[in-house]
Amino acid sequence: MSLKNSTFSGVIWTVADTFFLKGLTFIASVMLARLLGPDEFGLIGMISVFIAIGIAIVNSGLSSSLIRTKNADDSDYSTVFYLNLFLAILAFLIFFMLAPLISHFYKQRVLTDIIRLYCLSFLFSSFSAVQLAILNKKMQFKKITILNIPGTVGGVVLGIVLGYLGFGVWSIVWMYLSTQFINSLTIWFFSNWKPGFIFSVEKMKYHFSFGYKLLLSSLINTVFNNVYNVVIGKFYSVQLLGYFERARTFNEYPATILTGVIEKVTYPLLSNIQDDKLRIAEIYKQLLQFSFFVTAPVMFAAAAISYPLFELILGSQWLPAAKYFQIICLASMFYPVHAFNINILKVYGRSDLFLKLEIIKKVVIVLGILVSFPFGILALVWSSVIASLISLIINMYYSSDMIAYKSFQQIKDMFPTFLIGLFTFFGMYAIVLLLQNYSLYFQILMSGLFGILFFILVNFIFKPMPMLFALKLFNHTKL
Repeated sequence: MSLKNSTFSGVIWTVADTFFLKGLTFIASVMLARLLGPDEFGLIGMISVFIAIGIAIVNSGLSSSLIRTKNADDSDYSTVFYLNLFLAILAFLIFFMLAPLISHFYKQRVLTDIIRLYCLSFLFSSFSAVQLAILNKKMQFKKITILNIPGTVGGVVLGIVLGYLGFGVWSIVWMYLSTQFINSLTIWFFSNWKPGFIFSVEKMKYHFSFGYKLLLSSLINTVFNNVYNVVIGKFYSVQLLGYFERARTFNEYPATILTGVIEKVTYPLLSNIQDDKLRIAEIYKQLLQFSFFVTAPVMFAAAAISYPLFELILGSQWLPAAKYFQIICLASMFYPVHAFNINILKVYGRSDLFLKLEIIKKVVIVLGILVSFPFGILALVWSSVIASLISLIINMYYSSDMIAYKSFQQIKDMFPTFLIGLFTFFGMYAIVLLLQNYSLYFQILMSGLFGILFFILVNFIFKPMPMLFALKLFNHTKL
């Protein structure tokens, strides 16, 4: 299959996996939010940082090393498999023992059992990590999507049933755990590769020398991405953390749809042409503009209708989360751009620079928290947005030196889409305010129609490059 066809097929099937399958999980979480409440989701928010750390340890950057290795063989795959399994067991044991201390820190005794059960997912994931890396390396995204169906459906059904039966927070835990278990089991049995009795110290050193820097970067990134949960959970109420956690999760869903597609498709794609910097710059520029062209208006629109949307979907008990959601939209529209710049560093093997940048960016987050904490939770949310935008500028500055596409030019290319999206937001928000005495459905429908028509009309008048590229992409023309 040609590079063009592989890329287009990858985009389509990764969108299917990210949008439809993760969409089922998202819908299930909406249903559980209505059944449960902010307190239950606040408990999950408290442990999110520890679960994310465990997942980062299991992934450890070794899968990325396999993908970028041009002539990887069974020795590479088997060595990484056993190393991943060892790290998963280590992570499970660490958090199993730390669970009582974590529950004491938050003064929530139930967290001990929740953490110990949740951490079984580390073991499940380690059994399929290499198989997934192989499928991603070969850009077999259709197969990945199909293999993810049983786990997603099974987990969603189990979670919703347990929620209706009154299992509370445990319905969330079992939904996630069952999804991970079934997914790993399915991938294991339907994968063409199985580990052999091979372990190469030389291969381990090779992959670990690249992967450990990504692991450290991922750990730092994970801790600081969830540091707001820790601060809010410790110094504010469980309910406030529940509002913040749902606002951020709901906010990240549309943005991470495209970000997930970008990370899965562009990393193996760019790795395959890493020696052709001009070609990389050409594809990078087109995909960056297109991704922002899709993400920015979606996030602006979501921010504009946040209050009627939250009340309609989750109920009035979740309305306080809408204001957090609205603020975070300003940062999440740039997530795909973050993903592009990070992939460039990984493609060229600069995991050392990747780690250095993560440390710099986390210093920015700490300073933001220290400055904003005395002013309350809203100030903390705003500080997270500002820190994210500063981090983006840092990523763009360093990655742009590796390709012929400077950071100033990236900002210039995104600015027209940002401006159109901003005007779309103001128009939609004004309509919501004017129609606030009408039904929630009517508010969302009328503001949504205005947003779609306004965005399409302005783009067809000015014909920006991202729109032209979008038309070419869906006509299967060459990237």
